[in-house]
Amino acid sequence: MLPNEGVADENVRQYAIQRLAKLLRHPDDLVYKADDVRRKLAQEKLVIDAQLNTDVRRQFDDVQEGLELLYSTKGQIDRVKTDMQKVDQLCHRAQSYLTNFDRIQKISVANRNFVRTDEFYRQFSEFHEQYVHVREMLADAKTNFEQGDFNLLRLHYFLYKLEDFRNRAMGFSGVNDADSEQTLAQMFGGLDGLVHGFEQFLWHVAGGIYDLALRNRANVIVQLLKVIETEEAADRAQEREAEGAGLARRQSLAGSARRPSMASSVMARGPKKERKVKHYRQKLLDLLRQFVFNRVTEFFKKEAKGLDGVEEVTGFVIDELTFVAEAVAPAFPANYFVFDFFVNEYHQAVVKNTNELVASDLEGGAILTLLRWVREYHTAMRKQLSIPKDQLRPALLEGREEQLAQEYLDIAVSKIREWITNLMRTEISTFSGREDAPSMGEDGLYVTGGSVYLFEIVNQNIDLVIDAQRAKLLCDLVAECNKVFQDIGKQWRDLLEVEKTKQIETPESVAEGLVDYTMALANEQIRSVVQAETIRDETGDRLSRSHQERFKAELSQSMDIFMNVAESATQTLADIVFSDLRPITAALYTSEWYQEDLLQPVIETLKDYCQDFQDHLDKYLYKRLMHDLLARFALSYVDAASGKVKFLKGKSTEKLNLELHRATKFFKEHMDSGAVTETLSIVRILISLIDSTPTMIFLEFFSVKKQYPDLPLALVEDILAKRDDLDKQQLKGILESLRQKSKGETGSSLAKQRTLFSKLKNYPPLGNVSKGRFM
Repeated sequence: MLPNEGVADENVRQYAIQRLAKLLRHPDDLVYKADDVRRKLAQEKLVIDAQLNTDVRRQFDDVQEGLELLYSTKGQIDRVKTDMQKVDQLCHRAQSYLTNFDRIQKISVANRNFVRTDEFYRQFSEFHEQYVHVREMLADAKTNFEQGDFNLLRLHYFLYKLEDFRNRAMGFSGVNDADSEQTLAQMFGGLDGLVHGFEQFLWHVAGGIYDLALRNRANVIVQLLKVIETEEAADRAQEREAEGAGLARRQSLAGSARRPSMASSVMARGPKKERKVKHYRQKLLDLLRQFVFNRVTEFFKKEAKGLDGVEEVTGFVIDELTFVAEAVAPAFPANYFVFDFFVNEYHQAVVKNTNELVASDLEGGAILTLLRWVREYHTAMRKQLSIPKDQLRPALLEGREEQLAQEYLDIAVSKIREWITNLMRTEISTFSGREDAPSMGEDGLYVTGGSVYLFEIVNQNIDLVIDAQRAKLLCDLVAECNKVFQDIGKQWRDLLEVEKTKQIETPESVAEGLVDYTMALANEQIRSVVQAETIRDETGDRLSRSHQERFKAELSQSMDIFMNVAESATQTLADIVFSDLRPITAALYTSEWYQEDLLQPVIETLKDYCQDFQDHLDKYLYKRLMHDLLARFALSYVDAASGKVKFLKGKSTEKLNLELHRATKFFKEHMDSGAVTETLSIVRILISLIDSTPTMIFLEFFSVKKQYPDLPLALVEDILAKRDDLDKQQLKGILESLRQKSKGETGSSLAKQRTLFSKLKNYPPLGNVSKGRFM
């Protein structure tokens, strides 16, 4: 068995298994469907067998018919062969019936030679007259060229006859002396000049082929092509004659030793002057090729003027090829494939001129113009002329589209980075110096104006790429912009950290207005987020699905970068606020706290700051900042438990409840009451741990643990250790019970349910359980 047969059998087997698998999908099908499937397959087999039998019988009939036809053909060939032999025998027999046959044959040859000699003499005598006539016809044709009053076929006919006679005369067997050759050379000397003049006129006519078509003089174009076809036929005849003469010469030389008389007779006839092969068709195509190239080059230089008007080239080529298809191509024979020829030549000329443009240094906008035009060029050729892109070779830009796109990207990103660097230099200088108050927008928010200039720069490049219809390049551009945005974000975050540190540690040495400028910076980042979101939603929907997802993802990343800077700014504001409150929060649960009202200055400070934030900070950022301030306020009360403080039974919880009530009232004036209650709940937990009886501490702790799994045990230890109502023995027992119960907890399990307790600064990370701090 052949390998292919094995493969075919295996394929059939696989197909059969697959079909049975589709028919019998469930175990029950073997019981209920097996008989039906067997009957169905049996019926299909009968039908297929019948079709195969019919096809085989038809094939046998065709083979039989072919064999019979071959047999009858062989018989007909044999009969023709027999008839030809009879004709040959009759010809030989007829010669014996004629007396003096050889003499008659010689007389016949002499008579034919006499007729030819007489004809040659007559033509020789009329040559000068014909020459003058043709020369005058050519002169008239040149004079009347613009009017089109000339006949190329008639002119060529007479000139062709003169050339043919000259060639026969120069190769005549009787011309073998110097005087005769000189006489003939003088006689025919002007003919070469006449032929050259005719060819110049012919190519002049060919060069005006568009003008002829435009003036509806297709008859002249047809005459031109007829002349070319005639010369092409003469070229082919000359080439065949030259090949035949060469073959005869080789055969003569090979048989000269055996047939000297035949060789001498061949040499005696003398060589006939060969006709010069003219290759008119190739010359016409070369002329048209140069003509098209010149037209396209002239349009590039005068009309398109380089890349400024390169998009107009498409319309020019479309119009030219449409004109060729309608007015020029119908005059050409089909074997010229003239429309395809012109399509190729116009495209080649466009490619050459485009390559010259690309060879020079291009700016970013020029590259995009070029890339957009290339796409529009191919689209227009396909839609208006049904010419697919694959037919246009070589490719425009010779496949350098991706390279040019990368060059544009490099140029654009370099300029964007340069512009943004200059912008950032100004922005950072203004932010650090803070000589004047920040600008204020119409809505009363502080602004710097940086986002406007930033996205003006970015939008210019995005619009250019969109106009160029380069979706991938657009995604790449946004991705590169994100790298620039990352650098900007880092600069802002670093600057915020530096300015905040100076403000907190050496406030007397820094310029005023850091809070206002930080709000302005945060607002600008939100404005950048809004602009990026607008571009993402409006522009992203115009892209194809293959690029839409990536484009939107890149811009979402840009929004995240701006939002991170905005969050850093709000965190800086919160740090500054609580740096002002640090002396007060550090005194919590101390004797000073028990004796004085320390909450009132906290509330007043927060009120002043929050009023500014509410008036001059973006609403979204204001809400987030208030949540941050609330969380820090609550954490400050819990973190303070780690200091050298004491929780006095009854007194501390009473004061804490009072301050908690006042703080809740203040924060509810600025934010949602539910969020305030939820955040301040950690202070209530602190109060419950301070106020719980020794017997209820265990239950209280694990009740809280269910809601706040990340409640640090170290915090509970600190609170219990600093309660004045627990002696050492009670504390030791309580803590031992809590530690034993908390041994199974891990950081990974607690991290899944992170609450505000995870943000405490003065207590161990999640999962770390204190080991005998007070033992």
